[in-house]
Amino acid sequence: MKQNNLPHKILLVDDSLPPVASQAILRILEEEKGYVNNPNDKGLETKYGITKRWYPTLDIKNLTSVKASKIYYRDYWCFNKCDKLPQDIALTLFDSAVNQGGNFARKALQQTLNVKADGIIGSKTIAAAFAAPSLILITQFTRLRCQQYTNLVQADISQVEFIEGWVDRALDILLECQIIAVFGGDAP
Repeated sequence: MKQNNLPHKILLVDDSLPPVASQAILRILEEEKGYVNNPNDKGLETKYGITKRWYPTLDIKNLTSVKASKIYYRDYWCFNKCDKLPQDIALTLFDSAVNQGGNFARKALQQTLNVKADGIIGSKTIAAAFAAPSLILITQFTRLRCQQYTNLVQADISQVEFIEGWVDRALDILLECQIIAVFGGDAP
């Protein structure tokens, strides 16, 4: 099992996951933290970012980080073709899919790449991602993410309590992806 280096809590991921996926998933597990049941959260009961809304039969309260990592790998990393993209773009897409939904994330990526925004990550989207200037791409993608958060709050004011955390998260991921783009995946 791979683990993070947080002194206060050890999070484990399935050790059969590829290293880049494992690193991204650990990052999201750290971001999402533990169990939450906020009545204003549209995801309902949540642990490690896995929600009762999308997994209604899952025992959320007793979910382990290893089980969450398997869900993230199957339903978010692989489903969104993060394994086919440059690491910095993959992390941005992955985090957006987890936090904002895969359909929004895939279409926002495609919109940023100026390819058909059909929500299907295929060969044209993948080729465009490899051809795009990463720093510009991930910055523009993050701008769309933040705009979507604003739109959510404008549509439902009860979500205002989450906007600061959402934007901070998107900007933290942007910074991490900028470091990956400039220094590579093993940068400090």
